[in-house]
Amino acid sequence: MTDKTVAIVYNTCGIQGDNTKWYIECLRGFLDQDLEKCRVVWSSCRNSTECVKEIYSTFGNRISYCLTPETHTVNVTFNNAVKKTVEHFGEFEGYMYVDSGCTVDSQTDIVGRTLETLRNTSAGIVIVQTDTDECFENLGEHYLYESPHIQVRGEDLVVPIGVSVNQHAALFSNEIHREYEKLYPDVFAAFCSESVLNYIAASVGLRWVIMADRQIRHLKAVDGPSSGFQHRVSAEGKDGKVIQKNGWNNFLCGRNALDFINDVEAKKSGLGYEECNNIMHHNSEAYAEDGTCHDPSQLARTIKRYLFLTEEELDYTGIKCKFIA
Repeated sequence: MTDKTVAIVYNTCGIQGDNTKWYIECLRGFLDQDLEKCRVVWSSCRNSTECVKEIYSTFGNRISYCLTPETHTVNVTFNNAVKKTVEHFGEFEGYMYVDSGCTVDSQTDIVGRTLETLRNTSAGIVIVQTDTDECFENLGEHYLYESPHIQVRGEDLVVPIGVSVNQHAALFSNEIHREYEKLYPDVFAAFCSESVLNYIAASVGLRWVIMADRQIRHLKAVDGPSSGFQHRVSAEGKDGKVIQKNGWNNFLCGRNALDFINDVEAKKSGLGYEECNNIMHHNSEAYAEDGTCHDPSQLARTIKRYLFLTEEELDYTGIKCKFIA
């Protein structure tokens, strides 16, 4: 059992330009949290030397830095920042992914509240609501899309198996890190990774939960969406024909989504993928009525095989980066 609470990883990308003043505002809000034994980590991908110098001169050793000059997806840079953080500080109860567009403003208790939700529910991942780009219409008529209002109220909402929403700030349980030694599935070149997060949580016997009654501000695409990578490619569709602008079969290292979509054992394990677009619906028999997975270990094996890159495909120890604790 670790005595450290949350590693807050704020993720930025400078490929399309730096937003240094905004980053400082956001980092300051996370640094001002009233939660003890947490650590703020700035995960920077290709931000300029000038940006790095200004942020370091502002915060010094009050935060940690994972500075990556190479082009990688945010899934990869986030995973790597968590790896470096754990190597230096040891394990935390949870690891908070924060999109570069998210600021907590004056809510100094927001991370602590998120940790309480992780501790007190069946959550493996806890989503913090944002005021834009939530895609909550997938949850049904009661929830709106891009509403400035807090939409989940009263009780934390367990996201139903087979449903996905957008996730801009979320706390991952250490149970997921222990199972995979990573947190975000890293085969994706751009879109669709959120469609499997429900299954990531289910594979360790936990759920994907939206925290009620609180919300943070989110500026959409501050650093550009999936900068450095094609959003859609020419790739094989489910009927065998090539789709010219395929967003769901756009994987790194030559991976093909059809490999798991057509795998009987993957279907049996309970995996679903991009169900909102009818790509791969999960096997409902793999789950109990309350949405828990009957065989989490089988689902985890499927996820390790298909949704995380192997060491041969991407050796994280070979990623060029500088970690300043």
